[in-house]
Amino acid sequence: MNNSRYLRLRSLMPLIVLLASPTVVRAQDFPGRNDQSPNAPTATGLLMANGVYDPADTDNEPPTADDFDTVIMGRDEAAKAERRQLAVNYFAERYGIDLSGGFADGGNIVLIDTLLDPRNNYRAYQIPGKNGRPMSSRQGWIVYDRQYVMFVGALGQPATLFGTWGGAEGTEVPPGTAAVDGDYLIQAGKKFRRKNPNNVYIRFQSADPIFGAATGDIKFNCVLLDESGEIIGAAIGRQEIYPIGNGLVQFAIQNVWQFPAPVWALP
Repeated sequence: MNNSRYLRLRSLMPLIVLLASPTVVRAQDFPGRNDQSPNAPTATGLLMANGVYDPADTDNEPPTADDFDTVIMGRDEAAKAERRQLAVNYFAERYGIDLSGGFADGGNIVLIDTLLDPRNNYRAYQIPGKNGRPMSSRQGWIVYDRQYVMFVGALGQPATLFGTWGGAEGTEVPPGTAAVDGDYLIQAGKKFRRKNPNNVYIRFQSADPIFGAATGDIKFNCVLLDESGEIIGAAIGRQEIYPIGNGLVQFAIQNVWQFPAPVWALP
C-alpha cells in the first residue's frame, strides 16, 4: 500500500464503532418497540468521548478489532466470518456496494475492520436498563466501539452508491464518505466479564452516508438493531477533532440514543 493511501485509511481511525456475547443485556429487552409512537421516546442513552492523546505515538499502539474479537469476545474464525458477512450484506443492500472481497470500484471503495482507540475515553453516562429504568453513572461506563467501515475515496475519487439509499440510477458521493455497520458493548459492570448481566450490547448501522469522514469532524444518523435485525432505536450524534498543540488532539463524541426509532429510522 502506498503512503498516500495508507494515510487516507489511517485518517478513518477516529471514526471507528462491536458485537458481544448474547449473555449480556440485549437490545430487545429495552422498552419502546416500534408498535408504539415512533415520535415519543420512552428510553434514551447518552454516550460521550473526550480523550486527549497523540495519535502518532508509536509506543502506545491501540488494540485492533481482531484483538477485541479474539481476546474479549472469544470469537473463533467462523464467528468472525459470520459477523463480517452481516456487514457485507448490509452495504450491498443499503448502498449497492459488494465488499465481499474487501474492496469495490477498482479499489476506490474499501472495507475497513476497526476498533475505536480506547484513548478516546468513550463512556456511557446514561443507558436504558430493563423495563425502561434508566441506568446512570457520573464516571461513565467504558464503551467498546467497533465498526466495519465502507470507505469511499481510497484512490481519491468520488463513487456512485445504489441500493435502497442511492436508488436504481445511483447517487454520487465525494471521496471521504463512509458508512458503518458496527456494535457497541458497554461495560456497565464493575469489571468486564462476558457473562456480566449488566453489560449492554447493541448493533448499529448508518442510515445515511457519513460525509467528511476522512476529516474526523462528522455528524451521524444511525439505526439501532436488536439481535434479530429489527430496528428498535436510533443513535444521533457528532464527532469533532481538536488539535491542542504538541501533537496532541482531543476527540470529542456526543452520541444520543433514542427508543423507539424515530420515523426517519424506520424502513
